[in-house]
Amino acid sequence: MSDHVHILITGDEGQGRSLLLSKRKIKGTVICIAALLFTFAVTSYSALYGIRTNANLSNQVAALHSKLSTLSSTLEKSATSNDALALQLNSLKEQNNTQEKLFRQEKATLLNTAVSELEERSAMIERIMCNIGVDIKDKAPADSSNSGGPFIIPQENVGKELLYRSDIYLETIHYVPLGRPVPGKVSSRYGHRTDPINGKRGFHTGVDLQGRSGEPILATADGVVRKALRNGGYGKYVEIDHGNGYVTKFAHMKKILVKRGEKVARGQQVGLLGNSGRSTGSHLHYEICFKGDPINPSKFMHTKTLNQVAAIKELNTDNKTKRILLAKTSQQAAAISKSN
Repeated sequence: MSDHVHILITGDEGQGRSLLLSKRKIKGTVICIAALLFTFAVTSYSALYGIRTNANLSNQVAALHSKLSTLSSTLEKSATSNDALALQLNSLKEQNNTQEKLFRQEKATLLNTAVSELEERSAMIERIMCNIGVDIKDKAPADSSNSGGPFIIPQENVGKELLYRSDIYLETIHYVPLGRPVPGKVSSRYGHRTDPINGKRGFHTGVDLQGRSGEPILATADGVVRKALRNGGYGKYVEIDHGNGYVTKFAHMKKILVKRGEKVARGQQVGLLGNSGRSTGSHLHYEICFKGDPINPSKFMHTKTLNQVAAIKELNTDNKTKRILLAKTSQQAAAISKSN
């Protein structure tokens, strides 16, 4: 078997050419070409893979740059927001300090006003009680027997002293008949007089106050209705017990507006002015008794009208609120003083 290969090449004109090639050379040539093709294929694939990888990495880098830009923008916004919050916090602190100062000033003003108001009203009650001859007794017992203990210097506390004194005054004045039950003028005074019906000398246990028929009659102090009926010559009659020895009586009414056992307050309407019973015309017979004996109502009526006793009535009705407010204000003022 020959190791050579004959290749015959013929042309268009019939001329031919013979080539003698070695099989080993052909195999070597084919192997070299195949190796070159394989190397080229591997190199091309590697190049394409590298290009794709580089493109992906570029995209990732671009995405990272975009995220970094976003984060930077977010951080800048956060820094700006933090600065704004810091400014707001400082502003709130300043406002809080200002409000605290205003609060202290307001509490001090409120305390001074409450104390001044209590002093003024207490003085007014003292004057009224003095004018009508009513003693205001201290709550503390006068008897000092069977008592003792160490001596302690009292602390100066104007607020508590005023509250204590106000309580004493209110307990007294709540149930003392003050002012006029009707605004009309006095037609017959307390004491000796000539009877308007029989013309004889007699004693008038109250005062007669003129007025129009149907005019409201007002209670002059807090109390409980003891009688509400037709009472002979007194006509339609109401009697109020004030629980402290004082009793007020209202006679010759046109109509009674309260019932026996009913609690009434100063200024409350108890009836209508009239001409019932032993009477010569529309008027109110108003009488004040103390411990069973009639007394002259004139001093008690010097406050003129119940409307002018409105300050006392207001003090009676809202005293609890005033006391709580003053007590709270005193505590807050003491706390502020300690903090300073």
